[in-house]
Amino acid sequence: MRNIRRPQSEEVLFKRFTETTHPITNKPIFATQRDFLCFLAVLGYHFGERAPITGKATELDSRVFEGHEQSRDILYLIALSGAKDTNILQPDNEDEMVRIFEEYAASGFKVLERWLKECPDDHVGDLAILTAIRKEGFLGSHVVSIEKAIDDVVF
Repeated sequence: MRNIRRPQSEEVLFKRFTETTHPITNKPIFATQRDFLCFLAVLGYHFGERAPITGKATELDSRVFEGHEQSRDILYLIALSGAKDTNILQPDNEDEMVRIFEEYAASGFKVLERWLKECPDDHVGDLAILTAIRKEGFLGSHVVSIEKAIDDVVF
């Protein structure tokens, strides 16, 4: 599999979620760049948006996906669902498969940026994510306070 690209223009946001330590946990919100890209791709897919990567791109070594079954499965499922064609999983279509994943992840950046703008006082980003996923109905139908949700979620 070829390396996974992401827009270089999103580098500050990328580092915010993968390198900046949370003030409570002293860890980044996402433990790995791979985890963050998977989150973004699922987010982009959920909203049905793909964004081509234009301009400069930063690459993540594909071995981090190849060596992690769950992430590789997410990449395959996103590509399969995006292409709506099982042939996307054929070795000859590998570049297209990865491109679909990348484009959903790139659109996930846009969704995340929108969420962050809706929560301007959240300098870490966790509250913005939890507020948005609650608003979108991802936390289920029962009503839980944001404070309780934050306490229950481990990043």
